[in-house]
Amino acid sequence: MILSDNETKVDLLNNEAIAKTIVSLIKDSKEQPISIGIHGDWGAGKSSILEMVENEVKLASSVSGKKYSCIRFNGWKHQGFEDSKVALMSSIISELEKKEKLGVKSGEILKKLWKNINWMTVAKTAGKTALGIATGTAPLTLLSSTMDILKSTVTTEEGIAGAIESIGGYLSDAKITEDISSNKEFSEFQENFAELLEDAAIEKLIVLIDDLDRCLPDVAINTLEAVRLFMFTEKTAFVIAADEGMIRYAVKKHFPDATDENKFNAGEAFANKYLEKLIQVPFRIPALGEVEACIYIMLLMVGSVLPDENENYKKLREEGLSRIRKPWNVESLTVDDVKEILGNDYEKSSKEVLIATQICHLLAQNTDGNPRKIKRFVNMLLLRYEIAKNRGFGDELELAILAKMMLAEYYEPDFYKALPNHLDSEGKWDEVPEILADIKTMVEDKKTVEAKERWYDLNKIWKWITTEPEITDKDLRPYYYACKEKMDYFSGKTSKNDLSEIVELLFRDEMIIVGRVEDLKNLTNQESDQVFGIVAQKIMEKGQFDMKPKGIDGLIVLVQNKPELRKSLVDFIDAIPVDKAGVWIIHGWDKAIPKDCDERKGVNQYFDKLKSSGTAIVKAALKKM
Repeated sequence: MILSDNETKVDLLNNEAIAKTIVSLIKDSKEQPISIGIHGDWGAGKSSILEMVENEVKLASSVSGKKYSCIRFNGWKHQGFEDSKVALMSSIISELEKKEKLGVKSGEILKKLWKNINWMTVAKTAGKTALGIATGTAPLTLLSSTMDILKSTVTTEEGIAGAIESIGGYLSDAKITEDISSNKEFSEFQENFAELLEDAAIEKLIVLIDDLDRCLPDVAINTLEAVRLFMFTEKTAFVIAADEGMIRYAVKKHFPDATDENKFNAGEAFANKYLEKLIQVPFRIPALGEVEACIYIMLLMVGSVLPDENENYKKLREEGLSRIRKPWNVESLTVDDVKEILGNDYEKSSKEVLIATQICHLLAQNTDGNPRKIKRFVNMLLLRYEIAKNRGFGDELELAILAKMMLAEYYEPDFYKALPNHLDSEGKWDEVPEILADIKTMVEDKKTVEAKERWYDLNKIWKWITTEPEITDKDLRPYYYACKEKMDYFSGKTSKNDLSEIVELLFRDEMIIVGRVEDLKNLTNQESDQVFGIVAQKIMEKGQFDMKPKGIDGLIVLVQNKPELRKSLVDFIDAIPVDKAGVWIIHGWDKAIPKDCDERKGVNQYFDKLKSSGTAIVKAALKKM
């Protein structure tokens, strides 16, 4: 199950407390307009708090018997609109029409409001070209809800009036050449808007503005300016979710020449004052502490297998929130705690509970307690595990080790990329026991330990390597293949050698290969294993074994200098079809696989198969041996 990265009403962070407080403030403000800010970094949970505010509003009731109406506005979705102010007004009116059952009188008021909005749209467009129209140098191109683009070109006041009349009856009295100011129309809009709220028996209209910090600076500022204009309208409340830093940047970008009384640039101070005037009540979402983040990770992992409606999972969420509510005395959820609370449902999520316990501290430290970063890590972990299962090697993976390797990939990428070059032919990192021993002796002899020359930074990885699960004697290759969306760590070039050149070398004559044997000896275990695999695969792809294939001599020389590849060579030999192999198959293996080594048994077993199923020539040659 992949966790949704969208806003949610299910509270795992005790953010519902913020939502309840916001709704209480709105109710206490009575008819007075109010603006509230929800501030936090990207992924802190701002959108989810807006979702919770909307949910709380649905449950709210007023003393007067009137209703609270809540609508959403996403600044990012409306970024393509030319005028952000008009976009906000249009969205508010549209949402009111959809959500509220409006009577006949309200219907008439709505027509007036749309007339105001359409006028402001046309006035903005016409204002840009009024001078050109008056002098006959520019066409009038206006849009309306009832007609397509007007293609006429007019050069007189009478022509302008006629064009406007053709755009729609509601603008026939506009007289564009007399007044193109939208101030008058906005004042009328405010009056009509207040009348609509009164007729619709709305105690308070609550507008939730989201994703403003994703917008371009001008769009963000224009939307905030529209909010400021609305702040003169009673019975309105605006809840703005945005990263303060991004809004400050937008203000400074939009007003680059703001100066103080001494004519010095006052960008930062001006941005702060701008926000203070616009946002009456700011709420700043606190970052999660390490233990709070651990509780959140536990709830996420259990929630990846148990649905939100599960009663035992609800109990676990409530227990987690009760602990987060007391950050001065917060305690993590232990495996025993979770087992007791989940009861019969524990077995369904026991693996996830163990993983949460193992990764929570490192993940919390490296994500700065950011909920979205945590959730995305967990989602990628579950997704990669699922893909690995579908690709057929899921049985080779332990979810906890996959999580551990991903922590290194995300937070120590240089180490993670270099590690494959230090794995042996079986994918094991044989330096682990030595590193763990060094870490133990650091307390007594730190200077000696730190003086050792290493390809990794021990100070950066010691917490990671000592955290469960252990990776001693673990084949790490499957975990790299499960994480290779961006890079194949076992092909192409490495930092030390051009492996494609080595592969090409092994297909040449034996004398040439022997002349460069030092290059083969300098390969790491992982590199030599990789080279062997590529050469063996190329030989198999050709499928011609009656004559000695090119590359065989290269494999023999490689294994002669890298004895750890003997088993790989035996497996390669065994894969050659006995009924297609020529006489060459029975000679030349002694250098790579001496008769006194354990792997020789595999070669002899293959020869036995040749005696019974090989070609007549091969059988005869074996009898003479």
